[in-house]
Amino acid sequence: MEAAAREAIGLLMDLLVIAPVGAEECELSLHAGEPDFEDGLVRAVAELNDVDFILTRDARAFRRSRVRAVTCAEYLEIFAE
Repeated sequence: MEAAAREAIGLLMDLLVIAPVGAEECELSLHAGEPDFEDGLVRAVAELNDVDFILTRDARAFRRSRVRAVTCAEYLEIFAE
């Protein structure tokens, strides 16, 4: 089971860009006034790295983001076009 999970993570890492998280991102999240620090951190990382989408189960959590937040199903629809 663990080997399959690691293989799946490796495949995802081949498809996606892993954005760095550092002090700047943490500071932005801390002072952004977001109700959830982790969502604020995702938002900060996305905005600082000019990503196209935030993939999430809770797009409402990113209403204030400059980066479009979509569910995985919505992303697959966009990607299929």
